[in-house]
Amino acid sequence: MSRNSAQGWEESDTNRGLKEMFSAFEVIPFRWVWTAALSGNSGRFAVILVAGWEAYRLGHHSSFWPSMVSLLLLIPSMFFGLFAGSAADRRNRARMAASGQLVNAVSCALAAIFAATGELNLFYLLVFTAAIGIGNSIQGPAWQAMIPDLVGRDRLLNASMTARIAQQGAELTGPAIATIVLTGWGPSEAFMLCMGFYLAGVGMLWHIRHEATTPERITERPRVVGQVVEGFEYIRKKAPLATMLVWVGLHCSLTMASVGILPAVATTNLNGNAGAYGLLLTSFGLGSVIGPLFMMALGRRLPAVPILLVSGVLSGLPLVSLGLVHNLGIDIISAAIAGGAQAVFMAGIYSANQGASTDLMRGRVASVQLSLTTGTMGIVGIGWGALVALVSPGIILALPGAMFVCACVPFALKRHEITRALESNADEFKGGI
Repeated sequence: MSRNSAQGWEESDTNRGLKEMFSAFEVIPFRWVWTAALSGNSGRFAVILVAGWEAYRLGHHSSFWPSMVSLLLLIPSMFFGLFAGSAADRRNRARMAASGQLVNAVSCALAAIFAATGELNLFYLLVFTAAIGIGNSIQGPAWQAMIPDLVGRDRLLNASMTARIAQQGAELTGPAIATIVLTGWGPSEAFMLCMGFYLAGVGMLWHIRHEATTPERITERPRVVGQVVEGFEYIRKKAPLATMLVWVGLHCSLTMASVGILPAVATTNLNGNAGAYGLLLTSFGLGSVIGPLFMMALGRRLPAVPILLVSGVLSGLPLVSLGLVHNLGIDIISAAIAGGAQAVFMAGIYSANQGASTDLMRGRVASVQLSLTTGTMGIVGIGWGALVALVSPGIILALPGAMFVCACVPFALKRHEITRALESNADEFKGGI
């Protein structure tokens, strides 16, 4: 074989590998959804930064008010999200997701106007923040439920990992840009930036409204509350959805909710300041991008349950070392591993649950998962934070990590049963390209 032909073979093999790694991007509408997710989530994390700082300033430098901002962004998904999931099974999902982001854009615009006129006080700030939380709860189930129909079953795991990169990558892009605007110009301009992120997402989602199908009405559906109840009944009866939701609920309450005490860990364990905290947080963010990329490189049809077991254990164990080891280098590595594993676990759960659900129920399944995960993270996170006043923050971080590793054991014992249930749903998957 000549050198040129050998080189061509290697290039062709490399191209095939990259094509396989980013197979979800072959679907053009998914590219728009992915970019809209990156833009919208950049707005969300920018809001956390800007509203959190303004709450801290307006609340006389009390740490309670930034925590309240985070809570108000999460809690609406526990209530409004359930009804939004029912609506996502009756309406065009792209239009509905765009509507949620439009609510967020309007809320940010109002916050910008109030800040520019000097009328923004703590009460108005919290009202605008709660409105953004409602907008998030409207768009969340819709955009998650439309992805399987766009990419099909074979690309669903790859698409979920890719979508997770958009979500986690926004933790870097949103706050980074918002910090420049906030420090260089002020809160009004920073809220306008957030509005811009959301409006860009609205435009992208609206662009694919014709590609995102509306679930077909088979029979006359019950009213809204009845549809929510119908969703819970479906999850209860449909194996293994209930099992997977219990698993992800434990994951969010034990590994992800406790990350909020990282500032105290950086201060106490590392004798650090904002710089040490920033390094740990950046490591989490970097890991949460590298982890899904690594899984995408391995291929599109990896077995779901082993992915969840390995990533579950690696979500918890690094928190033990992060809490107990007082060494910055080891803690940075631990944070990166934990961030990557948590991102892979959440993407794996999403892929498994959406792949096991019929198209008529995907919005409600997504809404229950979002309600469970965001609610637990918001409420339990406050509980872990309160315990820091009684116990060393390192212990508080290590304990839930170890608890989740132990909690994975029953799921490992049921792995064959869970796998069979997931495989039995393959024929019911309604998707396509």
